[in-house]
Amino acid sequence: MSTRSTPLRKLAIRAWIALCGLYFLWEGATYRGFFARLAEWQIGHFGAYAPLLTFLFLFLLAVFPAWLILRILRKRDPEPEVEPPLEVQIKRAKTLRVIFYSFAVVALGVILGFIAYILFALPGTDGRRQTIAASDAGSVAIIEGPARLVGGELGTIVFFGQDWYIADDRMAFSPYRPAGKGAATFFVQLEAKSRKRLAETTQRPSWSGILVEGGLPGPIRVLFNALGVGISDPYYTLYRDEYSLKVRYWLQVIQWTILSVFLLLFGALQSRRVKRLEEEAKEGQEAVG
Repeated sequence: MSTRSTPLRKLAIRAWIALCGLYFLWEGATYRGFFARLAEWQIGHFGAYAPLLTFLFLFLLAVFPAWLILRILRKRDPEPEVEPPLEVQIKRAKTLRVIFYSFAVVALGVILGFIAYILFALPGTDGRRQTIAASDAGSVAIIEGPARLVGGELGTIVFFGQDWYIADDRMAFSPYRPAGKGAATFFVQLEAKSRKRLAETTQRPSWSGILVEGGLPGPIRVLFNALGVGISDPYYTLYRDEYSLKVRYWLQVIQWTILSVFLLLFGALQSRRVKRLEEEAKEGQEAVG
C-alpha cells in the first residue's frame, strides 16, 4: 500500500465516522429510519425504548467496519525509520484526545440545542387560556399555550414508555375529535402512569392543559398510524402541564450531559498521557545530549 494514499484513506474513514454520528442524530431527532425501527422493536418486546442507547448502538454498529479498517491500515503501515517510538505514541495519544474532545463538543452542541428548544420553542403557562371546540379544527386560529378542548370524544388510547436509566417516562395519548371520526387534529395526554390506570380513564366534557403544535413522541405517531388513526397536518397535542410537556427533553439534556462529562474526562486523561510522554521524550533527548 502506498504511504501517500494511506493518510487520505484514514481521512475518508474518519469522515465516515463523523457522518454516521450526524446521520443517526438526525434519525433520532426526527424518529425515522433505523432508529425508529429499533425503537419500535424495543417497545414491542419491552414496552419502552432507550433513546440514547439506541443511538449509541446504531452509531457503533455503523462505525465498527471503519474502525476495523483503520486497525488494518495501521498494521500495514511501514515502521518509521527515523521517528522514535515515543513520538508515535504521542501522535496517537493526541489523535485520541482530539476524538474524545470532538465528540464532547458534538454532545455539548446537542445539549445546547435541546435547551434552546425547551426555552424558546415550547410554549409555557403564560397567556390567556384559549377554548377550542374539536369541531372548529381548521376554521379557527389555534395558539400554542394554555388551552381547553371541548366538544369531542377520546378515541384509541396508546400507552408507551421511554427508559432513560436516570428516570423513566410513561405517557398515554388519545385522539380527541367529534364522534371519533376522521383524521385527528387534536390529541390529549391522559393521566395514566401505568396500563392499569388506563382503565380509570373516562370521557370528560373538557380537557385543559398546554397545547403545542405537533408534540406527539415519534413512537406514538407510528403506533397511531399503524392502528388506522389518521393524523392531520398540522395537528396539536394537549399536555396536562408544563412538566409533562418538557420532562422528556430535560431527561435527554441530563443524559447527554453525563455522556459529555465522560468524554471530557477521557480527553483529560489523554492530555495527561500526552504530557507524560512528552516529558519522557524530553528527558531522553537531554540524556542523549
